[in-house]
Amino acid sequence: MNDRFRREIPTSEWLIFAVATVITFNIAVGDDGVAGSNWRTRLGTRDLVLVGDSGTQCVMQNVNIDYRSWIDDAAEAGVNAIHIWSFMAPRQTHDGKVVEQRYGYVYPGITPWKRHSGGPNARDGLPCWDLQEFDEGDDPNQHYWARLRDICSYAQKKNLLVGITVFFGWPKHQSDWEWHPFNVANGGHLADRGRLITAVQQIASPGQEVLDQPWSNSWSDAKKTQWLWERFAAKLLDETLPIGNTFYVFMDERSYSEGNCGDHFAEFFRRRGAYWIDGHLRRDKVDGVVGGHGQGRNINALAAKSLSNKPYRPFFEFELPPYQGPGVRHNLYACLLGGGHYFFHNDADQETHATGIMAYDSNVKDSQHAAVRTRLRWLGIACRLLNEHTDQLLEMTPRNDVLLDGKGHCLAAPRSRYLVYIREGGKATLRLGDAATDIAVTATNVRSGDSGRLKISPKGHRLHLEFTDQEDWFLVIQRKPLRTDKRAGGLKD
Repeated sequence: MNDRFRREIPTSEWLIFAVATVITFNIAVGDDGVAGSNWRTRLGTRDLVLVGDSGTQCVMQNVNIDYRSWIDDAAEAGVNAIHIWSFMAPRQTHDGKVVEQRYGYVYPGITPWKRHSGGPNARDGLPCWDLQEFDEGDDPNQHYWARLRDICSYAQKKNLLVGITVFFGWPKHQSDWEWHPFNVANGGHLADRGRLITAVQQIASPGQEVLDQPWSNSWSDAKKTQWLWERFAAKLLDETLPIGNTFYVFMDERSYSEGNCGDHFAEFFRRRGAYWIDGHLRRDKVDGVVGGHGQGRNINALAAKSLSNKPYRPFFEFELPPYQGPGVRHNLYACLLGGGHYFFHNDADQETHATGIMAYDSNVKDSQHAAVRTRLRWLGIACRLLNEHTDQLLEMTPRNDVLLDGKGHCLAAPRSRYLVYIREGGKATLRLGDAATDIAVTATNVRSGDSGRLKISPKGHRLHLEFTDQEDWFLVIQRKPLRTDKRAGGLKD
């Protein structure tokens, strides 16, 4: 196998082959695991292009969100992974004077830490957090760690991987920080008056762990922060890594400082056998990379560039607007055909303020659940289409120059197989690496998953296509098996 694409990383429970286009997981499914569609595997190793839905902070924030129904829908749609943030403290007051717009009511919230039984109240009007005690318990609808375990275990039974973004509980601005458990006003030890919060990302001794030391009130704030984060990280791994279907992402939206702990926690997690994802500037210290966040990024170019950078690491996308309309599909296929793995950020900027993962809370009004399921279907279709070709994806590279007329993207093993996304139907012209008369073309409607019909007019090395509508389509173009032509490849006019 070409080392440009493959690197072995053994972990405690499962074997990962980190691939710039494909990741191979040995997934240990539950006793009732049954081989389903062609991307699922009961036991053993299978190459995967990851396509998933992200419940962001909401799933581990609001216990009224029915995460099992979400996982059921994700599995039925055909995706092979889900993603969550580890935590974000509720941003509401117990008396209902402040509520989060996405929920519209005071929901039962949780964090990794328990509350004191009495004493001063936190910003939300409930008792302050006790950061030296975790929120233990057996009921996943009441307690944080039981909920996290059940999410991972239930997803495993559905043959889904689970990505967990670990840090920092979204403390970016003062309006965010005021709710954070580490804030001194909420029972924590930190006061930070800056416009952008930086204290919670600073640790005392990068490269040297402190979690096994007994807590001391005489420590510096930075050492207290390090002890709390390390203890949380170790607990997170103890609870989830043995389940065998998890990977981990360093921090939430990379639009604020990571402080001085990025290298430290990359080593912390990888030393313990975890699959660790972080920014591309740290690619020599991690297993997978992310390329940023927010709109305006050429995700196809970013994924393709990462594909050629060394050391080779898989590229992941977790947060790329828009989050409704055909732009979702445009970004989805742009990422996948650039050689990346894609997760849909499912909590904001959709049809209503409440549309997204919030639809799985029956108390939320106007959540447009049908729109949420529609986008899940789009993700599942893309997951199936890409994972049907894992036998050759390792030999394919982004080749948008195949499209002479028409907008879209292409992954190609020239003279053998082309995977093409056409953003707008109508007419398109492709330039192939061999005579266009010796090929088979299949078209899939990326909105429904149904096969489609199109008019094909080959002329030399060019293939003229005419679609039945102006919508987006996915094409698979392959050499017919009876033809054996060993001439040198290359794109020709």
